[in-house]
Amino acid sequence: MKYPLARLVIICATALLLAQSQFGFPHSCLSPSATQSQWIGFVPQDEDFTATIPAGPTMRNYPIYNSPYDKREKVLAHHEYSGYGDGLIFIIDSYKAEHPEKLATSQLNLVNETDVFQRIQLGDVTADLFRTIVPSRAASYTKQMLRFMTPKHLYVIGLMTLEENNPSVDRFITGIRMRSSGDQVTPIEPGAVTTSTNVLNAKDVTRKAIVVWKSEPWYTQAARANRVVGTVVVQAVFGENGYVTEITVVRGLKDGLNESAIEAARNIRFFPAEKDGRRVSQRMLLEYNFDLY
Repeated sequence: MKYPLARLVIICATALLLAQSQFGFPHSCLSPSATQSQWIGFVPQDEDFTATIPAGPTMRNYPIYNSPYDKREKVLAHHEYSGYGDGLIFIIDSYKAEHPEKLATSQLNLVNETDVFQRIQLGDVTADLFRTIVPSRAASYTKQMLRFMTPKHLYVIGLMTLEENNPSVDRFITGIRMRSSGDQVTPIEPGAVTTSTNVLNAKDVTRKAIVVWKSEPWYTQAARANRVVGTVVVQAVFGENGYVTEITVVRGLKDGLNESAIEAARNIRFFPAEKDGRRVSQRMLLEYNFDLY
């Protein structure tokens, strides 16, 4: 009896692996340290879309400052989801508004209307796709910006690859659909702490890490009230997996500005450094200036 049972176990294990590779399984949490080649379903909370992404994202919630003197459409919420996997950097910006069609992406500094343009369909939603080549000292990269609207949101998705025709871009775009009532939210971990191996300094790599997106930290209310100014310096590892980890404060400030700088650093998006054609982790120093104007 033991041989048929062993064969049954092997068959079941094989079927399980095949099902996972073809269809994927639901994840209760998305972690930035997820395996890069394992594409996963992503259903963010309070959003109108779902996507299939190459790795777990980091998330950033932006503070909203709407001037009472600005007569343009007000942004009610701004969320950013981003990550890296299979050679693809993805950055999803979500803007909530009463009338998202009145939000100007030129005003939001996201889309260059002069880039190569085409219109595509995402199910029932029509999307604009802009494409350009971005020059860089280390290596030029291809950037595609996808823009579409739902009744309450404007979405702008940046997709960057070092290759001009990376199939991960098409896989990402075709994996976007509008959310249905049966979709379960996949919570995002605040930022997995990982230890990178083979960490090199800039002088020891063949090609340095290529930063394509670096948002600024913001003042905390306590720092503004106490008029704290100065520079926060952090050391971080730009990991071979495309995520910033092991962030430590070298020189800091009080009232939450250290934490603000760490959050900004964690959400940097980049192509990993290389040493003789192989991806490696690179140690870097980052400076964040805080000034009151």
